[in-house]
Amino acid sequence: MSHQLTNNTIIKNLIGFSRHYCAQTLTSQGVDSIDFGHWLAIPSQRLLLVFRHQQCVAIDEYQLAA
Repeated sequence: MSHQLTNNTIIKNLIGFSRHYCAQTLTSQGVDSIDFGHWLAIPSQRLLLVFRHQQCVAIDEYQLAA
């Protein structure tokens, strides 16, 4: 549980940074991510980093499809 909280703190601090920086930071922390479109998905946290003009502008939660 504490590992997940640490990852959320790391993830919340990514707002404002570039897509490349975010992906690199997640990789260095051992957090898997999937890059697609204007998003960077973090399946282990069920989060999406949302990018506009290659800059992280929001973090959204998502539900798994049935």
